[in-house]
Amino acid sequence: MTNGDDTAAVLAAVAHEFKNALAPLGMTLQLIERQVQTGQPVAAADLAFSRAQVRLLSSLVDDLLDQQRVDLDALPFRPAPADARAVVGEAVAAFRRAHDRAVALELPEAPLMAELDPARLRQVLANLLENADRYAPPGSPVTVRAQPAAAGVRIEVSDRGPGLGPQEKARIFQRFVRGAASRGTSGLGLGLYLCQAIVARHGGQIGVDSLPGAGCTFWILLPNA
Repeated sequence: MTNGDDTAAVLAAVAHEFKNALAPLGMTLQLIERQVQTGQPVAAADLAFSRAQVRLLSSLVDDLLDQQRVDLDALPFRPAPADARAVVGEAVAAFRRAHDRAVALELPEAPLMAELDPARLRQVLANLLENADRYAPPGSPVTVRAQPAAAGVRIEVSDRGPGLGPQEKARIFQRFVRGAASRGTSGLGLGLYLCQAIVARHGGQIGVDSLPGAGCTFWILLPNA
């Protein structure tokens, strides 16, 4: 495709994702409005669904803005010596509050000091956890590990999803690329692209170990502080 074709395809995908989020949100808000007008109690499930759709829309906008900032080399980045162990724990705690998914957390007793931006590392981990939740079978566990590595810190997020074939693995960190198992799920295919860009700003590496049918382990290597 030409660049114009690429742009048109991306815009169509963005519009599709926004419509998919907005249409049910609008219908649910209309239902809540009728409940209020008729004096009925507002259903907690309707409020929870509306909040989830708003979070989804906000996430889509944030990803688009961050993708533009990455491309312009203008992504805010504030590194400082910090305990990666604590940041991983915070990211997992936030994920547990928002999702009905078991997460096994394996952390060492000693701090894992690294030069990092805690907010950006939490963003990376949130993306990896959302990715695992999106593709892994319902009820299957996700495992998060952090441990010392040669001259740095290694963080892993493992799931029991469908895994990736060689061609998917080669493209998975590119912009607007989604795995074959993504059919029927929301997202723009920017999460892993942003993860790679943020880890690169830390001077680190990110990758994935996976086989079809055997789940995925996304790993991050960060240099010591």
